[in-house]
Amino acid sequence: MKKFVLISLMGLLVSIACSKEPPSGGPVKQVETSFSLAPAEFGSISTRAGVAVDENSVINLWVLQFDGTSDASKLVISEYRASVGNLADMQLVLNQGANHRVIFIANTFDSSLFSEANAPLNTYTYLQFRQKTFSISDEAGMFTGSTTKYLRMYGSYEGAVPNKNSSVLLYRIGARVNLTYTSEDVSIVPDGVRFRILSVQLKNVPGTSTYISNPFNSVVFSPPAVVDYPVTTGSQTGASGEAYSIGDYNGSVSYYMPENIAGVNTSVASQHQKPAYAPEKSTWIEVKGEGISSDGRVNEFVTFKFWLGNNLTTNYIINTNTQYNISLKFKGISLTDARLEVIRISDIETFQEVVIIW
Repeated sequence: MKKFVLISLMGLLVSIACSKEPPSGGPVKQVETSFSLAPAEFGSISTRAGVAVDENSVINLWVLQFDGTSDASKLVISEYRASVGNLADMQLVLNQGANHRVIFIANTFDSSLFSEANAPLNTYTYLQFRQKTFSISDEAGMFTGSTTKYLRMYGSYEGAVPNKNSSVLLYRIGARVNLTYTSEDVSIVPDGVRFRILSVQLKNVPGTSTYISNPFNSVVFSPPAVVDYPVTTGSQTGASGEAYSIGDYNGSVSYYMPENIAGVNTSVASQHQKPAYAPEKSTWIEVKGEGISSDGRVNEFVTFKFWLGNNLTTNYIINTNTQYNISLKFKGISLTDARLEVIRISDIETFQEVVIIW
């Protein structure tokens, strides 16, 4: 499911942060433009650290205007608003132009991110913006803010300035993965072994993200580096209820992550085959546990890997502004399932040798 924040452009007034004359020295004509922001419904949950994540609000905003739409186009206006006030009537002053690009970056909480020192006007290019990234060493890198956490958002308008009733969608810079699982009782099955879950972990997460969000992106890109999120065990109650619960046979957890456009492989015919064809830096969920026999003994140590994507077979793409809802139901343990790594425990009991001297 794709969720978004809607911004519509109309036409009126306010202050700007930075503006310069073009290199030719000609006058710059500035025009009043009004923006009406309408956040879309997306919900709010709690992270595993028990901190509320507000996925819908726009708290602060960067506005960047480029004098064209090519990679070589130059930044001509940059403005940071520490607060946005009335979202239904946010007014800006922009440079007049026939084919400009206006970019909106929400919730950075960083007034220097695109300041004159870091993004000098009439020098900083759109290509440089596209290449700008932030680091993600763990899930905390997906959030901004302090007491309440927020998600960065991105929107872009291309065309004439001023414009008439144009709309801009603000997409969240990141995806949410929601996992629920159940391990069924197989005691009535002869020699049945039930999977008891011990931990869940999100693995091979890109270590950086750009400030661009395109939920429809399919251009394959291999991230420079990937990281594993910390192992999730036990349970935690946060500000908005139960954040996660990793139980023996039932559980749920949610993760936020950046996009990972790992590609498509049409050779995959079933979900069972997805691990065999997975690209090197594609993302998966790893569930670790034990195989429990009907008499309560631990028969195996088990690792289950579920590769993410936009379908259950050929697709390994994780798009931004998208929720991935995964429901796993374990019915015993199959040694022929490529998603399972099983280490069997010997059934032979070893007794301590005792030497008796007569």
